[in-house]
Amino acid sequence: MMLNRLDEDSFNAELKANKLLIREHTTTKIDHGRFAIGDKKFTKQYAQLYFSRLAEMSGRMKAKAKTRWPDIEMAEKLLTIPEEQCILVGTLYKEMKLKPNALDEYTKSRSDKPVETPDILCSEDDSMVLEDSHARIPLSFAGKGLPAISSLVSGIVVAVKGKNNSKSGVFLVDEIMYAGIPSQKQEGPTPASDKFIVLASGLRIGGKSSDTRLQMLTSFINGMAGTATDQQKSSEIAQVVLAGNSIIIEKEGNPEYAHFNKKAENDKRVGESITSALRDFDVTLTSIASNVNVLLMPGAEDPSNFNLPQQKLPKFLFRSSATYSTLECVTNPCQAEISNRKILGTSGQNIADLAKYSTAKEPIDFLERTLTWQHLAPTAPDTLGCYAFTDRDPFLINECPDIYFAGNQEKFASKIVEGPEGQKACLVMVPDFSKTGSIAMVNLRNLESYEVEFGL
Repeated sequence: MMLNRLDEDSFNAELKANKLLIREHTTTKIDHGRFAIGDKKFTKQYAQLYFSRLAEMSGRMKAKAKTRWPDIEMAEKLLTIPEEQCILVGTLYKEMKLKPNALDEYTKSRSDKPVETPDILCSEDDSMVLEDSHARIPLSFAGKGLPAISSLVSGIVVAVKGKNNSKSGVFLVDEIMYAGIPSQKQEGPTPASDKFIVLASGLRIGGKSSDTRLQMLTSFINGMAGTATDQQKSSEIAQVVLAGNSIIIEKEGNPEYAHFNKKAENDKRVGESITSALRDFDVTLTSIASNVNVLLMPGAEDPSNFNLPQQKLPKFLFRSSATYSTLECVTNPCQAEISNRKILGTSGQNIADLAKYSTAKEPIDFLERTLTWQHLAPTAPDTLGCYAFTDRDPFLINECPDIYFAGNQEKFASKIVEGPEGQKACLVMVPDFSKTGSIAMVNLRNLESYEVEFGL
């Protein structure tokens, strides 16, 4: 039966009169263009990406620095640093003793022994360098209240105040300033009643593990499980976001050394594993998409391109669920607007890389830092693979989202951060479902978030 909009409203009113639960209509706008790769030429150098990042951010950084330090001279280039106290604006680069060397990794990969690297590559010998398109200068964090070098990474555009030591060639930093939380625009009214988005990641369908918790998840989303209160909550779900690693490909041994033996057999087995996993995932996706809007993001372990931004998965991979208009395949990172709430997030590769090359008290601090730095993935392309954009840096955060998330995290965490201009954002660390059996839910009305666990 086909219903037009007027008939649908009448039909919903009748359902409400009979105390039946229905889902309210939700408007979703997806920015497909921001993270789309156009010409896909892989012969370009990465220097232009850094230049684009600095060029776009230097103006706002200099204006903010002059407001904060109005009586201090601003050095226009690192080539011409005055002797007296001054302000420098540039891109940080972190010299790391334990940072893997590509040539060494390749050499070791040719041996039969696996390459072992520590989980965290920070050391006491790390140092910072500031650079622009003309020169670079070492930094010494001499002032009080400065951040630990271990908390910083390469690729952050900053302003520093201090004095140049002409003898040693080192700039002595007194204060450092980040871009800060970007401005926020509110377009249109936000929901007046409770309306939720489900953030899930790491379903890893296709493995040998039990799918009981997965069945509980789909039943909950579809309003077919739990108490009357749970079903009421399910009816208020307006959008489901699957933030990467939706399938798992079973592999025997270490695929990095597959070229040493039976490569053809290994490739065939991997292909069969992908086909089987996609088929199983399509069944789950069909069940969810038949009831609610779904945004499907690729992840590090999904059959997608390795470098960020990962392009959206082709719909033809999902024969059944692709027939539903409620399913939208999107990029990673993903930017969308749901019921006038701006959503921005990744499948977690950016946070995993920050955790490897810097330290924080809590994992959610990494997410907050990227918002303060106004950059989704500052370590790209240094230690995080990304496409070599030449005319722009799509990872810049020019506008504060209402909901900012990272998928495939060890555990759930959430935090409300507020800016000096009244900005307000809900940060969410989306748990890996295959490890935790839990998802995150965010209320679009008031940005409150919580974890929903599915236990056996």
